[in-house]
Formats: sequence, structure tokens, C-alpha cells
Amino acid sequence: MTFGFSLPPSMKGADANATRVKLVELHDQIKAIPGVRAVSFSGGSFPLLAEDDITFYLPDREAKPESESDKHWALTYRIEPDYFKAMGIPLKRGRYFTEQDDERAQPVAIIDEVFARDLFGDTDPIGQRLQQGNQTPQTIVGVVGHVKQWNINNDQSEKLQTQLYESFRQLSNRSYDLTVLVTSDEGSRVPMEAVRRVIYANSNQNVIAKPRTMNEVVGISLAAWRFPTTLFYIFAVVALVLASVGLYGVISYLVGQRTQEFGIRLALGAPRRDILRLVLSHGLKLTLIGVGLGLLAAFGLTRFLQKMLFGVTATDPTTFAVIALVVVFVVVLACIIPARRAVKIDPLKALRYE
Repeated sequence: MTFGFSLPPSMKGADANATRVKLVELHDQIKAIPGVRAVSFSGGSFPLLAEDDITFYLPDREAKPESESDKHWALTYRIEPDYFKAMGIPLKRGRYFTEQDDERAQPVAIIDEVFARDLFGDTDPIGQRLQQGNQTPQTIVGVVGHVKQWNINNDQSEKLQTQLYESFRQLSNRSYDLTVLVTSDEGSRVPMEAVRRVIYANSNQNVIAKPRTMNEVVGISLAAWRFPTTLFYIFAVVALVLASVGLYGVISYLVGQRTQEFGIRLALGAPRRDILRLVLSHGLKLTLIGVGLGLLAAFGLTRFLQKMLFGVTATDPTTFAVIALVVVFVVVLACIIPARRAVKIDPLKALRYE
């Protein structure tokens, strides 16, 4: 569950330490609620909801740039230690933040794998420093996986930006509008009503805004694709029905045209299962030709669907195999009716059939 949070107006005149103490106290109270597994206050960027950029340079590797335009840019996330666990962001190297990374400790930072690749290449970034303006340099203590910031189903390459995480408790941060992330124990829902009671008990002037699950946040980001996806689904079902009805008509027509042939075969002693196999094999042959041509056409059109997909590639072999099997299965069912009619032909009537 994520929601916006604002401290009461009375806190806006307080210094950074007083604000920090109040937030740490509130954090501990929320985490003590039964069923709550992780809690993190955060500022700056948040996937799919907010973004914030900072400029920096690497004092151990380059001279201080003369202008802002010469500095590096990164999306910045100001977070607490539980954030990575709550969001499921994997650690690639080094360590996560801990409770000891507070205002009394040496400033530290965690970077994402894109940051590490673009600015350090094959060099180990752990222990390297980065600096924002005239602030105390931050030491890099960890590298984590890259997060899709703008759109969960497609992060366009031109927006693939380096990501920097700062320890929320180390910052002299005077922002009073924050995002809170709360996760529950596995298999249970976040006890949001209990979270509300704790927050308002701390101060009835605290503000909670737009509580929603991360599934809802993801759903909002995908809303623009829902309509075209629904249309594709409808078109696919209609196409499958038309293919089945069409093939049923073709096979029925062919069975009618070959009625005398089947009668002669039966009169000469051909087993009825051979007639059944003959009709089904003809329908299956047409189906396999159609599926083959369809797969080739689908491969050629997949690039237009790539932006609408998440968690699967446009040329996913499992998807192609399953769809091909579904089409074959449906079409075989469509062929069974005319095939059974062919098996039940009376040889004497068939010989007189015109």
C-alpha cells in the first residue's frame, strides 16, 4: 500500500532534526502494527507516481564541472532501509541501507545497475564517491537493479536514466509532502485502518492522501493500453470463430462432394475409422497450412505489439506454441461434425446420391 503523507502545519517551522525525530517515531509506530512487514517514508522519485532529478559529479574521477550542464544527471530516491525489501528491488553488489545510516553516519548512496554501467564501466563502484554541489561527498555502498520509472510495460531507451538512492534519515530534508510505503506479511492485506489510527493518533493534523495498492498504481499506468488490448482480444476471438466456421463449411462441402466416393469405399469394405481419418486429415492439413502462414505473419507484426507487452517478449515461443495448439484444437472440433456425418453414410444411399 502506498499513500501521500504530510506533516501538520505546526511542524513546518521545526528544524530538520525535529522533523526527522517525528518521522522516525511515526515509522516505528506503524511498523509495530500487527501484520505490517515493512515501512518506508520516501521523497523525490517514486516509480510511476513522481520523479526528481539531481546533478552530481564524481570527485575521485573528475574535476568539479564549471556549470550544471557539465554534470551528470540521475533520478533520485530518498528512502528508508525497508524500501528495497518492500519494493522487491534486488541487490546486485555491496549492501542495502541500514538503520545506522542516519545523520550521525558518513553520507552514503546506493546506485542502480544502469548508473554503475554508464559511469563506472568495468570498475567496481563500491567505495567510489559522488558529490552534489557543495555537499559532503556520498560514498557508494551498493548497486541494485534498475526500476522502470515511467511506464511498467515499456521503459523507452531515451528515458533509461541512472538512478540514485539516498538514505532518508541522513538528509536535511525540509520536504513535508512524502510518500509512505507499507507492506504486509505474506498472504495478508495491509491493515490500512490501523495505519490511519496510528497516524492520526500521533497528530490529528497529519494528512493522508490517495491510499492505493501498488497493483492499482500499476493498473493506472496501464490504463491507456486497456482499450486497444480489449479490442485485440475481441478481434482474436472473432477471428478464431470465423476460422472454425469457415473450415467447418469447407469440410462439410467436401464431404457432400465425396459422398459417392465414401459410399464406394464403405461398400468395398473400408473401415469407417479410415473414412473418419481421411476427413480429419484433410481438415488438419488445411489447418496446419493456415497456422504456418499465421505464425509467419505474426512474427512479422510483433514489433508493433512490443510496447503493449509486459513480462513477456513479442516473440515468446511458449505463447506462439500455445496459440497454435489452441487453433488446431478448435479447428479439429469444427471438423468432427462433418467427419462423423461421413462415417454414418449408408453405402446404398451414397451410390444413388447425386
